[in-house]
Amino acid sequence: MLGILIGVGAVIAMLALGQGAQKSMEERLASLGSNLLMVMPGSSNVGGVSMGAGSVTRFTLADAEALSKAGGNIKAVSPSVSGRVQAVYENKNWNTRVQGTGVAYADIRSAKPEYGRFFTEEEVKLRSKVVVVGTTVVSQLFGNNDPIGKTIKLNRINFNIIGVLPQKGSTGFQDQDDAVVVPVTTAMYRLLGKIYVDSIDVEATGSAVMTEAAEEIRQIIIAKHELKNNETDSFQIRNMEDIQNTMKSITTTLTMLLGSIAAISLLVGGIGIMNIMLVSVTERTKEIGLRKAIGAQEKDILMQFLIEAVVMTASGGIIGVIFGSLIAFGMSKLAGWTVVVTTFSILLSTIFSAAIGLIFGIFPARKAAKLNPIEALRFE
Repeated sequence: MLGILIGVGAVIAMLALGQGAQKSMEERLASLGSNLLMVMPGSSNVGGVSMGAGSVTRFTLADAEALSKAGGNIKAVSPSVSGRVQAVYENKNWNTRVQGTGVAYADIRSAKPEYGRFFTEEEVKLRSKVVVVGTTVVSQLFGNNDPIGKTIKLNRINFNIIGVLPQKGSTGFQDQDDAVVVPVTTAMYRLLGKIYVDSIDVEATGSAVMTEAAEEIRQIIIAKHELKNNETDSFQIRNMEDIQNTMKSITTTLTMLLGSIAAISLLVGGIGIMNIMLVSVTERTKEIGLRKAIGAQEKDILMQFLIEAVVMTASGGIIGVIFGSLIAFGMSKLAGWTVVVTTFSILLSTIFSAAIGLIFGIFPARKAAKLNPIEALRFE
């Protein structure tokens, strides 16, 4: 029972970790935006040497405007520039990432402020010095105080805080909450000194038309920049849905791998069950002989030992489910990991443990059932 208990507990804990990782990944990818296409400058090759991203087909605000007016499968468009700035409030300062965006960014990237508001089209046109800040920046500069309405300096320029971004957590080594968002025109002409945008976020009207939307974007850019057939690789369109599907596939594979490794301990437990049952048959040889002598048939003896094996493993499995769930939630509390104990993993582990008892109990049960009653009664 102990072997099965440990095996089932390991399966439950490992599957809970894998499912938790998948859920966490899905939530973080969803926070990046749904139905999202990213239009980015491409790279050119000169004499076999790659010139790097952005070396050709630079995009401007006019490109973003052309895409926003296209209609069709394109729902919303937001140009984007980014860089690093030093944020200062009173005697505190913090180096953070600045994101210059359009008004549609809040909807496209699921970034509607939890407190305050997002900037308006009018503020984008006027290059207003307004800023929406991430929770990490708030904690570093303001602690537990309300930042709305306060004035901070970004690269020595005063900005008025109008909102606080929703908390999104970390992606890899990057803290998504360690950022400030300003109007794209303000970022380009007041903070970063850029005349081109780094990328353009485009939201499609639905997940089913992502390919069509990407093709519409491609045709608009080719026409606007008068690109030739051999220059169409001078920009790239990244489909976030493809990235999401890839990440889901990776986490699913990881979950199956963890579950398979843990299932090995269940097989080891099953071998232990078989050995114990073989010992039990040897120790109870006279009992088996007596039962057969008073009329028990082979199937009766077979069922007796099979039931014992299945009850033993099923009991260990049920206790293992409780044990594994406690381990999973313990890891969640101590390490802060996301864990998800599903009904599927509980049923899988319990049924698998009972099946192991049945499979590994057959050989000892058959051995007991085949004993000669006369020889069994004479056994010492």
